[in-house]
Amino acid sequence: MNGLRSAVLPGWGQVSAGHPIRGTVAGILDIWLYADAAQRTWSSIPKLRRTAGALETEVASQQAFVEQDAANYAADTSNTDAKGKLVADKAVLRSLQDSASKSRGRARTSADYRNCEAAWAVGVHLYAITDAAESAWLQRGGRRPVRDMATAAIASALIPGSGQIYNTHYSKAALLYCGVIGAVVSYQSHQNMVVFWQGENARAISDSTSTAEIQQELVFFRKRRNQYVWGLGLIYVYQILDAVVDARLSRVDQPFPISISPTFSDPGLLVTWTF
Repeated sequence: MNGLRSAVLPGWGQVSAGHPIRGTVAGILDIWLYADAAQRTWSSIPKLRRTAGALETEVASQQAFVEQDAANYAADTSNTDAKGKLVADKAVLRSLQDSASKSRGRARTSADYRNCEAAWAVGVHLYAITDAAESAWLQRGGRRPVRDMATAAIASALIPGSGQIYNTHYSKAALLYCGVIGAVVSYQSHQNMVVFWQGENARAISDSTSTAEIQQELVFFRKRRNQYVWGLGLIYVYQILDAVVDARLSRVDQPFPISISPTFSDPGLLVTWTF
């Protein structure tokens, strides 16, 4: 029942299970992520795209003026008025092209944030459901079985999260997959932004407009993309160690697998690891 409560309203199940702080944090975070993603989807992004579309229409119109000016000047290269109009219209065109690029970038950036927020919201929601159901199970007398450390480590190494499931720490597995889902979607979304700004950079070079701000955006999104790759690597290592520790704690009444004893025949320490 608590799992269903958290499915309806993130955090409700945790509050019902006697974890008000955990439930409140999960609920506020998830609702905020869902709300902001929805606001961007139905309000901010469409407005930004309309603005970008209007600027692109102006660019096309100004391009036609520049082409006409170029034809007039080519017909009479001694006409200083035609030359001046061509120079002025080219300056306006470059300004419009720069504004259109920035506007497209704002729309794509807002969509990028929306994608990341939606992924993290879904992940947190799944965690809230699983955590609430697990808390209810433990309250009803559920007990975690004794587990083998080696099996937990191998399972986590082969399939991330399976060690936590093997240890019956389902909420930890859900939290792990929350991080994996969020990181993978965020990585892909940031990679799409890198591709977008590379296209804008090529367009700016073709249009003879400034590429300084575009290069800054490229560097920013490349760094953010790479951070998620490192994050996934850290998650992978952590979940193996976490599975091993939980398996060891399930055998707390048994001797610790690592022992250190002095050696006297050849002075030193003997480390024994029973795994």
